[in-house]
Amino acid sequence: MSAADATAVVVTHNSAGQIVAALTALRQAQVPVRLVDNASTDGTVDLVRRRFPEVTVLASATNTGFATAVNRAAAGVDTDVVLLVNPDCVVTPGTVTELVRVLRDRPSVGIAGPRLTDAHGRVAISAHRFESLATVLASRFGGSLVPVSLRRLLSGRQRRAAYDACVRGAQPVAVDWLSGACLAVRRELFVAIGGLDEGYFLYYEDEELCLQAARHGAEVLYVPSVTAVHTGGASSSDPAWIWPHLYRSMLRFFARHRAGTLRAVRGVVLLRALIGIGLAGARMPLQPRAGTARLRAWTRVGRIAVTRPETRGGA
Repeated sequence: MSAADATAVVVTHNSAGQIVAALTALRQAQVPVRLVDNASTDGTVDLVRRRFPEVTVLASATNTGFATAVNRAAAGVDTDVVLLVNPDCVVTPGTVTELVRVLRDRPSVGIAGPRLTDAHGRVAISAHRFESLATVLASRFGGSLVPVSLRRLLSGRQRRAAYDACVRGAQPVAVDWLSGACLAVRRELFVAIGGLDEGYFLYYEDEELCLQAARHGAEVLYVPSVTAVHTGGASSSDPAWIWPHLYRSMLRFFARHRAGTLRAVRGVVLLRALIGIGLAGARMPLQPRAGTARLRAWTRVGRIAVTRPETRGGA
């Protein structure tokens, strides 16, 4: 395999501000790109068609969700590797080449991903253990109140190992799952799994993909020797839109794979929503716009928490 054995799949939704950098890097890597646009209203489609005529653009009239869009694009891929790239992620030619080489040289590996950094070079924690009630508690109630160093100390050995691999690791290491901002996936594995689970509209489809890869006997490999720059926020920064999708997907994942702790997780989400509603209300006199957006978001999350999560079908 070489970089020519990969096809990049990109999904956009109001991504005009980020997509040029992402596609420029993929052009430099000489990787064909299949892009699905989920009903952008900011001129993303026209921009891509004008600046990158070599890109195959599939424009959707409605926002079908990330997983559905990826599967639509991937259906036309005939290379050995499907390279999933977020529109706010810049992947250098060297990173593409190395990820493809890893899949070529390690038959046991089905998914490989690079170290992710932000625009300032700060490393993102993108390699993880599969989620549990403990990780939900830490992530939803830790935040700035609990220093990262303390959270790391209190976490399990395998979770610490994944954290250390992100921050200071140099050698490839097998992990449970990787952030979907940039993933190289064997096409035959992607097909065998059935693509991304379209029951997730947004979020958790990467963890689900890696879980299904493991069930098919394939390793997920974190490759810290190469990097991709992930700036984040390509589609929306509106919490009233983003947070409900995040928590709905979280509950769906637990309903499917952690049913024994689902009720407790729903309780955690509801408590977090109630705290969020209270903090948003307190914030409104000083920051009415931000407070209103957060109040709307947490109210929607609270409603999701008390609704029985759907384990199959749409979001």
